[in-house]
Amino acid sequence: MKNRHLIDSFKCAFRGVIQTFKSERNFKIHILATIIVMILAWYMEINSTEYITLVITISIVLISELFNTAIEYTVDLVCGNNYSELGKYAKDIAAGATLVAALGAVVVGCIIFLPKITDIF
Repeated sequence: MKNRHLIDSFKCAFRGVIQTFKSERNFKIHILATIIVMILAWYMEINSTEYITLVITISIVLISELFNTAIEYTVDLVCGNNYSELGKYAKDIAAGATLVAALGAVVVGCIIFLPKITDIF
């Protein structure tokens, strides 16, 4: 059923993020990493282009984790307690997408922060 009001759409979206935070350990890890990275960015006084790059990169990781969770829930809904090789592939591929996004975020973080860290030492 479609939401009649825009505010209802936002409520549903926030519920989805909260559900993912409650149920997915990796999402909690990504949120913690986000907090650490943003504190480090503030401390190191990165420029606006670097901030934009971090925000986009972090968003990609969080979005991929949200999609991964949605795919896992959908596979579980369709398959129930029955094992499905295709369901396993769907879950593994979705997890792989999140892994690729997270590794990309690590690379971006290294490109932005390593020169600043080496300047300190």
